[in-house]
Amino acid sequence: MSADPAWPSLEIAARRVGTRYHALVRHLTRATVGLVTFSMSALLVLTLIYPRQSAAPPWAVIPVGLALMASVATAAAALLAQIACWIGPLARGRLSVGEAGVQATGLRSRFIPRDDIAAAWVLRDPSGARVELGLRNGDVFSATTATMEEATAVLDAAGVDPARRALRMPLGGAAANLGVGLAASLPASCVSAMIGGGLAMAFNPPSAAVAFLVIVLFTAFVVGAVGLLAPPVVAVGSDGLSVGEGRRAWFVTFDEIATVESRRGDLALRLRDGRLRRISTLGTGEARREALHARITAGVEAARAPIDLSARLGALDRNGRSVEEWREALRRLSAARDGYRQTGLTRDEVEAALEDPRSSPDRRIGAAYALAAMDPGAASTRVRVVAETVAHEPVRVALERAAAGELDEEVADAAEEGRGRG
Repeated sequence: MSADPAWPSLEIAARRVGTRYHALVRHLTRATVGLVTFSMSALLVLTLIYPRQSAAPPWAVIPVGLALMASVATAAAALLAQIACWIGPLARGRLSVGEAGVQATGLRSRFIPRDDIAAAWVLRDPSGARVELGLRNGDVFSATTATMEEATAVLDAAGVDPARRALRMPLGGAAANLGVGLAASLPASCVSAMIGGGLAMAFNPPSAAVAFLVIVLFTAFVVGAVGLLAPPVVAVGSDGLSVGEGRRAWFVTFDEIATVESRRGDLALRLRDGRLRRISTLGTGEARREALHARITAGVEAARAPIDLSARLGALDRNGRSVEEWREALRRLSAARDGYRQTGLTRDEVEAALEDPRSSPDRRIGAAYALAAMDPGAASTRVRVVAETVAHEPVRVALERAAAGELDEEVADAAEEGRGRG
């Protein structure tokens, strides 16, 4: 562990510690779909080549049978893995937290590097508090501590303070997706059977082809229903929040939000222009809804805090200039390696403009581009950390491209879009 006071180390006992392996569930589910698709496709091909089933050679039938059995095994494994995710970790353990990441010891030891942590939040728990770390592969590491203070201290010690990172929280979870899938299965089976039966009567295709078509249609209907009706995924950053609902997504800045109200089935955002945005929280636990409400409220309050940015930072703004003019102006700024002497703008101020969530998107993008011209290596690292706190994806991508020395019309359009939402 580092002795640097900016990176305090921490060791605490956890009542329940472990990982929910959502990525494993996803991989097993995909393997099941792939095996079933292969099996049904192979049966269809065999039926066309060998109209009589007894004529098919064993070397062709055996792989199909093995694939079908393997699909049953992977489906059962996916169900068991999902049940384990619902139950959550049960083992006691200890956490050692520091600059490098989080070390958990107990029934199963695991080290989580800090760079693998994509999001982090703290939830209230009947037995104390629960800190959850969303990992980049989709897994969620959780540890139940005695108090909220201990849970917050875990994030502070690991340097993953939620205020410095975008919180990306799926609402409802797999149970809600399963419910949607089960609800859609009955109408999906009826529709797919009717279509398959109609085609069978009209064209008299092989039975294997009809069965394959029915399965494909059923799967497509259920997957489509889950995609359209699945619970939303919310990303709360330093600039605002983005909500993905089925096939659509919307974004609002904190400046646009007048009030935030937590209700039993949703979070209601009253915007300054009178519009009402609702985030459905059906199937989401009270603790998760409370944590999301607190994070959004904190962002709104921070956006209302008075700001005192130097007028000199306006040199980073686009200010109606063409992309070429903006790019050239930023290059001239970066030419003064020892501190932007031409405008009196210091490098620290440029970095501050980049990191300040209250700066306009084009100012942050301009700062990223100017910083990259001075020191590409340092800019890349710093902008990557800043981009993790941005919920609006076009601006986040534009920041990363500007840090790579790219400033074209597409990047500029993202800046203008972000400014229009501010």
